[in-house]
Amino acid sequence: MGDDVYRALQKHLDSMPAGFPATESGVEIRILKQLFSQEEAKLATQLKYSTYPNESLESIFDRLKETGFSIEELEERLDTMASKGLIHSKYDERTKFFSGAQWVVGIYEFQVNKLTKELSEDIHQYNNEAFGWNLFSAKPTQLRVIPIGKSIKPEDGVASYDDFRAMFSTIDGPFMVTSCICRQRKDLAESPCKVTEREETCIAFGTFAQMYIDQGWGREISREELLEIIEMNEREGLVLQPSNSQKPEFICSCCGCCCGLLRGKGAMSKPVDFFSTNYHSAVNLDLCTSCGTCVDLCQMKALSFQDDVLTIDLDRCIGCGVCVANCPEGAMGLHKRDKELVPPKTMEETFSRIADSKTRM
Repeated sequence: MGDDVYRALQKHLDSMPAGFPATESGVEIRILKQLFSQEEAKLATQLKYSTYPNESLESIFDRLKETGFSIEELEERLDTMASKGLIHSKYDERTKFFSGAQWVVGIYEFQVNKLTKELSEDIHQYNNEAFGWNLFSAKPTQLRVIPIGKSIKPEDGVASYDDFRAMFSTIDGPFMVTSCICRQRKDLAESPCKVTEREETCIAFGTFAQMYIDQGWGREISREELLEIIEMNEREGLVLQPSNSQKPEFICSCCGCCCGLLRGKGAMSKPVDFFSTNYHSAVNLDLCTSCGTCVDLCQMKALSFQDDVLTIDLDRCIGCGVCVANCPEGAMGLHKRDKELVPPKTMEETFSRIADSKTRM
């Protein structure tokens, strides 16, 4: 089969909403070879993509009888691929469910605690050559920015989808925390995070969380511990980026030095155009003492001093609220943007819109 099976898998992944474009260097094939055996690559092309694992083992077996696998052999192969983070999986008392996973959010994030230096370097090259722009240009975005809790007030009329605690009250368990794979990549590059020493900052809920728990990629936590982790993330100035839906599946807590999204978009001339956000920061100059706390904490370098006067670059400000929550003088605030972005109701709708936008490009 040679490289043909990996090229077929590349095209299969590229057909999914997030895409997986080819490059002239072929680095994407090197990535796939490190993750998939030839047999696994062939089997992956035969699995249907879904946001959630929704096809039973028995249904997959019926579709793939020509492979010659017994149902026990097929189950063993799918279980192995699931444990390697190559596909989605869900286990219940009656059967197992599987589906194909896209590259991001998906296979890449599922490599948590399994990354090698070689794979990390190839992913970095691939992001620079092709995938970064492919991800940044998708509409709507897979993630959105919400203000950290201390930066908003109930009387401001904040929509529930912009208020983590309001969203959280409607979210079902289980709850899970896992290490940040972006910080693990930076550790492999001997460039540790400058914002936090903690790696366990990424959280998930429901089906997504259960998969991580089942596979041993993250640990189950209580509702109370989840809130404590979010509060620690807020105190350290991490940017909250949940999945872009009114009922999110996960929340990333991101820094500008490790997060590929913040770092990559931050390198652009007008990064705010590539974020889904409903706020921007504002300063009360009568209260500001020019202490510089907000400038030091801003992950997007949106704040600076001009002649000792704090200025805000609205082309760079993503409305995360880090500056507001950490201003010792209470001089910073958040203002709603002129146009409110209402997130899709579910992640299935988000990915459907992304897929539709790709067909129109």
